[in-house]
Amino acid sequence: MSPSTGSGVFALSVDLREHSTSNLQGELSQLLKLLRRLQIPATFSTRSPGCDGLVEKLRVESLRHELAILADSSWVGPSVGRTMFARELAKRVRIAQAHGAAVRTIAVTDAELTTNLDLLVKHRISVVRSPMNAGFQAQSLRFGVWQAPVSFTLPSQGRWQFGGTEWAINRALSRAARSNDLVHLVVELETLRDQAEAASLERILTTVQRRRNKGLITTVTMQGLVARLAPERQAVSARSVLRVA
Repeated sequence: MSPSTGSGVFALSVDLREHSTSNLQGELSQLLKLLRRLQIPATFSTRSPGCDGLVEKLRVESLRHELAILADSSWVGPSVGRTMFARELAKRVRIAQAHGAAVRTIAVTDAELTTNLDLLVKHRISVVRSPMNAGFQAQSLRFGVWQAPVSFTLPSQGRWQFGGTEWAINRALSRAARSNDLVHLVVELETLRDQAEAASLERILTTVQRRRNKGLITTVTMQGLVARLAPERQAVSARSVLRVA
């Protein structure tokens, strides 16, 4: 079943922190098979899209998964100069394009990205993801760039003591269906080497599928999220103009 138009939104991001998929072929294949069965698209973040074999894997999938740039504080953040950031960003975008891949999201693992947003726009990147921004509401930054919050992670960061991460995500999905919130789960692919973590992810995604099939949740990639948010932003702006007039 294709993604529905439920009021709540669920997004899955998968981070590949290793420089190649060769050591994680089994985990990646199992994950893609699960996503195909449940019809849940994901945004896959890698350090250099196009150089790790992931593009070729995703290209043959029936689902429209997305690629993103996985960044860290070595070239992103307040301590990094604009010139270095521009150079490193452009290099990664060029490599992705050379392999026929488009990247529209940058996922930062250990820093915040709130400046030099014009450089993102230059490369048509419209989503920033950072662990410094947790929660359930995306925020509009500048120049049409959105900041996607991280709601939950696998492995868990230990915030959810009572009931565990699965219980917390289930509650968040219920709340999202009522209040149009975003539930954004970020998974490190390496985590799925642990069978218990892999089983936990399957249960979570099966719950998402059931809720989507009932029309309660929409499943999106990061660009799908922007597609939903941009019209809302335009509508708010229009209402603001009307009130001023």
